[in-house]
Amino acid sequence: MNAAVGRSPVLTESDHVLALLRHVEESVQGITEAECDFAALHESVMVLEKYIFSFDREETSAANLWDSIAPETRSKLNHVYRTWESKAELEFIQRLIRGESALSDYLLYKRFDGLVRRELALINGTKLERILLIGCGPLPISAIQAHFQTGFPIDCIGRDPEAVIISEEVLEACDLKGLIRVFSENDGEYNLSDYDLIVVELQAEPKKDVLKRLRKRCRPCCQILYRTSLGLRRLLYPATLDNYPRGFHIKGWQIAQSEQIISTCLLESAKSAAASARLEWLREIDSQRGSQLLGLMNRTLEEETTIGFPGPIDDRVGAVLMQQLNADVIAGRRHVLVAEKDGMIVGQLILTPNSTPNHRHMVELTRGTIDRSFRGGGLALRAFEEVATKCEELGREVICLDVRAGTMAAIWWQHFGFKPYGLLSDYSRVGDQRYAGLFLTQSIDELKRRLAEIATSTPPTSLSTN
Repeated sequence: MNAAVGRSPVLTESDHVLALLRHVEESVQGITEAECDFAALHESVMVLEKYIFSFDREETSAANLWDSIAPETRSKLNHVYRTWESKAELEFIQRLIRGESALSDYLLYKRFDGLVRRELALINGTKLERILLIGCGPLPISAIQAHFQTGFPIDCIGRDPEAVIISEEVLEACDLKGLIRVFSENDGEYNLSDYDLIVVELQAEPKKDVLKRLRKRCRPCCQILYRTSLGLRRLLYPATLDNYPRGFHIKGWQIAQSEQIISTCLLESAKSAAASARLEWLREIDSQRGSQLLGLMNRTLEEETTIGFPGPIDDRVGAVLMQQLNADVIAGRRHVLVAEKDGMIVGQLILTPNSTPNHRHMVELTRGTIDRSFRGGGLALRAFEEVATKCEELGREVICLDVRAGTMAAIWWQHFGFKPYGLLSDYSRVGDQRYAGLFLTQSIDELKRRLAEIATSTPPTSLSTN
């Protein structure tokens, strides 16, 4: 006992995590060996679920355990859980169609009842008439629960043609034929723009294509519920959504707790979210806003290196960067425009007036970027309107900027009317790679005319400068 008391806290925590890891690995082995025996498989899955649920109030231990589990073990657990769920679903469907079971006898009936109830609470107060679920399996239990809880007819898109055929048999056995319709992916009878609410189920694939179709085709006011998995529940279902999905703002969450597995986020289209974003010229950059500006830059740097840095910025470098920027803002040497939504900075750009006597008519635009979840929503147009007004206040007549050549950002700057006046072959270096840079300019009067033209056309999807 004395030896245990004398251990360091770090060692104790490490030992604890290693013990938990062994437990999980034993569970995986037991489930794998039992895959062909549903009773044994079911018993092992129930033990694993209970074990995962026990961490709901131990976030630090859960995070440490997750980090300790090898990716191949996580993948194996996901496979095992899908195997268990599919077997349970298909065995129940057979009994249901034969008339040996009622719908409420389904093993996960209450779980999906609670899930759909919490999801609908996320959009409480929203008028709904047409609902679509994407990625339904052979037992469209979410669609059935959505119908029971709203009274509305529900449409579904099945995962594959075989699932659609079985789903129709299930609905007929439940006397729900006509109240719930199931389509195949390529069926021309449904149109994404017809729906007020779209639910993207966990099994909807491929995820990026699903979101891309929703960005392009669903109506701007459509509510989108996107299912995913969080925390240790990712050992059962893999996470399916980035923290900042391209073209969508995460408006709210229902987080799985207790015996629930699936978490759901409420997505708002970039166009709708950007319309309510607030634009502001900062008078100073305090620690909170500095942290948010760095967060925006680092999210951008995760997928592109076009804003002057080879990768995400660490806290030390970031603190110095923000201190310098704050000093310039207070002194009037630079002007920082930010876009804010729900207390978070989702866009920024910097104007730097030229200080030499012969160039006081010029201003440089740098570090323009929009969070990917807001791209395509028209935020860039609103930002440029602010830029034009600010330049007039400062007495500046010409804007200059530079950007890496050949990028989407370079294309969109020209979309806003900026014209090239030079090309530098050795413009930027990232590791061993060298990139050419494009130098662009435009007068304020030209920018205002171009903005008036764009106001009636499709807004751009990206904005990024060095």
